Amino acid sequence: MEYQNHLVDPTYFWDAIEEFTFSYEIYTVKNENEVDEYGNTTLQYNQSIIQGSLQSDGKYLRQEKSGNKEELSYRFYCKSIYRIDIGDIIKYKNNYLRVNFVQDYDEYGVREAKLNMIQLSAYRDFADYIKYINGEKLIWTLYLMWTK
Repeated sequence: MEYQNHLVDPTYFWDAIEEFTFSYEIYTVKNENEVDEYGNTTLQYNQSIIQGSLQSDGKYLRQEKSGNKEELSYRFYCKSIYRIDIGDIIKYKNNYLRVNFVQDYDEYGVREAKLNMIQLSAYRDFADYIKYINGEKLIWTLYLMWTK
């Protein structure tokens, strides 16, 4: 990791983060995503473990023409060595939380991310990937064979 122009030690808050850290499954978006003949991008993910502090922002009501929805919102704090980014997904209590904002306080060695709970039906690429790694679907095996 390369640090530039730091006045404060980039590991300044790492001890504080460690006090509230738990391990979570994270699914990071790969850089090399597939584009089909129609120009649609198919997202691909890497599964790994990330350590950090997940804090609830609470539940709120979103009112739309199609109906009211209750949504859960969270904040996640981790060491800046984890390069969590928009689109990454964290699994928490069998719910999937998608990163929609990242604040990189690299000066103090902290990254903050805001996450919202997602419905897997709205993220079909990710839902297919989850079914594949859980052994519920074999389509990704065929897909990977075709792309090689």
